[in-house]
Amino acid sequence: MKIRRITSVIILFIMLCVSLGSLTGCGTEAETERVESIDKETGTEEEAQEKDIDTLREELRSSVLQVFCGDYRGSGIVWEITAEEVTVISNAHLLKNGETCRVLCYAGVYYEAKVSRILEGCDIGFAVFPIEELKEDGVILKAAVQSDRGKEELVQGEELVIYGSMDSVAENFVEGYLIEAEREMELPGYDGAQPLMLGGLVKGSENEGKGKSAVDAGMSGSGIFDRTGKLIGILTGGDGESGFAAVPVWLFKDLYN
Repeated sequence: MKIRRITSVIILFIMLCVSLGSLTGCGTEAETERVESIDKETGTEEEAQEKDIDTLREELRSSVLQVFCGDYRGSGIVWEITAEEVTVISNAHLLKNGETCRVLCYAGVYYEAKVSRILEGCDIGFAVFPIEELKEDGVILKAAVQSDRGKEELVQGEELVIYGSMDSVAENFVEGYLIEAEREMELPGYDGAQPLMLGGLVKGSENEGKGKSAVDAGMSGSGIFDRTGKLIGILTGGDGESGFAAVPVWLFKDLYN
């Protein structure tokens, strides 16, 4: 059976990226806000430190998945791990293609996950599989750390990374930058405009030695992370090598809860 890589087409996306991108340049010179977090044990505030690219890639690798649903494949992220199950987050336009999906992790092991929830009015869905299967294989996965920052706290031009599984699981690691934290745009298959995060791609960014940036078919469902390694969005589409659009974390986190 031929498996097709899945992505989403964003209407007028290239024109929007060009117009907004001209205001921000490549994004590498913009001043980045420092992020403060609360230590859960002491209740004190501590500053989340930015990490270098190699450290980010290694730390996030166990959170990045490849997802096969019906005749399609894309990317996914470990959303939550409980005593009973592992929850995977990906795009609704991928997960709606079947009641179950196969999830491949960095260790080369597949798990059959049940599609548990498709969010209304948002290109986000969830699938789950038993934690016991993970324990039996001795595989260690890590749930992505969700950012607590809202759209007002993100900085235009700040550096981001997109991590997914276009070519193979956890292989595609692309550097980008924020253009706009939230903008209403239309998505195919949805009535009315959706709030989406817009970003640009850094040309020539490292992508497992390929020497170029790319967000293409198979990257749908990838995680968008800030430079501290926190999840700020899920990729929903792009135009290949210029820009991308993502569902921001503050939207689907509230809907999920």
